[in-house]
Amino acid sequence: MSANIQPFSELSNALSVKSETNETIFSLFSKFALGRVLAKHALAKRRGVDMVQLLLSLILFRINQKTVGAMHKERFHNLIKTGKNCYYRFLNRPEMNWRVVLLSMACRFRAIVRKNGAEEPLDNQCYIVDDTTETKTGFCIEGLSRVFDHVRHAFVPGFKLLVLAIFDGRSTYACDLSLHRERGRGGKCGLSRRQRQMQFRKKRDKGNPDHERFNELDAKKTDTALGMIRRAWRKGIRLPYALMDSWFVSESMVAALRKIGKGGIHLIGRVKAGNQKYSVGKRKYNVHELIALHGRKASQCRKYRCLHFEQRAMMGETYVKLVFIRVGRNATWDVLVTTDTHMKFIRAFELYQIRWNVEVLFKECRQYLGLGGYQGTDFDAHIADNTLCMMTHMLLTLRKRFCEYETMGELFRKEREPLLMLTLWKRVLSLMENLLAALAEHLAIDVCETMGRLVSGHTDAERLMSLVGLLSPAPAEPGCRAAVNIH
Repeated sequence: MSANIQPFSELSNALSVKSETNETIFSLFSKFALGRVLAKHALAKRRGVDMVQLLLSLILFRINQKTVGAMHKERFHNLIKTGKNCYYRFLNRPEMNWRVVLLSMACRFRAIVRKNGAEEPLDNQCYIVDDTTETKTGFCIEGLSRVFDHVRHAFVPGFKLLVLAIFDGRSTYACDLSLHRERGRGGKCGLSRRQRQMQFRKKRDKGNPDHERFNELDAKKTDTALGMIRRAWRKGIRLPYALMDSWFVSESMVAALRKIGKGGIHLIGRVKAGNQKYSVGKRKYNVHELIALHGRKASQCRKYRCLHFEQRAMMGETYVKLVFIRVGRNATWDVLVTTDTHMKFIRAFELYQIRWNVEVLFKECRQYLGLGGYQGTDFDAHIADNTLCMMTHMLLTLRKRFCEYETMGELFRKEREPLLMLTLWKRVLSLMENLLAALAEHLAIDVCETMGRLVSGHTDAERLMSLVGLLSPAPAEPGCRAAVNIH
């Protein structure tokens, strides 16, 4: 299965006029109450420039697609009287817990949507777990390694950015993230000895949040993803489904995910066509053996023009349903797995398609917000830069949701029919007024007196209506709507 994300762009309209965007960001930023979050978790600075001002400034710099250095050369457009070094110190600050800030913003996003009555049904809401490659240009960056880029099919210097995104039925935004590297053979990260010696090094206190984030570099992405979902669940973001690609689906992942919230989360993911065994009855089969057994008995789905069949099985100690799909004349079968054994094929297929929203998120953040473009040497600054990018995307997503989805979409659909009726009645009244004015001019009658007779139901009204009938266009053919000519 594949998806073309080229036509999708959630932020192109929102970023078309940057001056209007900046004004809206000021008003939306205050709704997240980040000052309270920083004070609650003791993250606020004791002296110097206020942290909320620094956060807002960095977000505005990113929206205008300018770096701190570029804005300093332009003197910040005479808006801010601070130097550039305070921003760099802020990005490199080891005491800053960026994970708490981003997760709190995600919770506040849901609260704002709920308060405005724009919340979607819970059935279509889900977590989305996925990673992407961040390419870097130098080897002096702390913790850098060579990672495999599946787009270029080559190893490139950089990081793997793991993101936990939320789809609330309408909008997709990130609530947690982490950076990872690939150790490679011999644990040398694919770098030469000279390249490893060039890297920046920083001593970290175990009591600071940056110590944990740096240790995540070598952690398994599946374990980190589970930790992200657990934190979101404890924070109150409780969604029924978790979507992920085949790189994350395994027996241990399925079993651990089902334990979160006492089975409150169901997994929907893709399965590799490998040697993974599934217990069906008293025997164990892999994907190829199940296709050979049941492939000829597949059913036809007219809605999506594909063949499919289902098979309940045991994946380790967990009951799952395997959904086999073959689209068009493709000879290969795609396999989905879900822990909800009562879920039908169409429901599983449509829910899994939501996973492509995170690819749109990555594309938008790269194209408009400079995701992965930071080239500083301190690892803490890379965590800060990625978090600020996701925070900016969240603000723009909220702006787009209320300025376009609600005002231009839902309200227009709700009020369209009454508005059309009102508009049509005004046009009819305007037509009658013009007609009466013409009659008053040529027949020398009083317009006010004539209108009074019409309102009181005078017999002259019938004669006037018959005259209007003679002047009106011919009736439309059966099955067609009559048009009103106002010219």
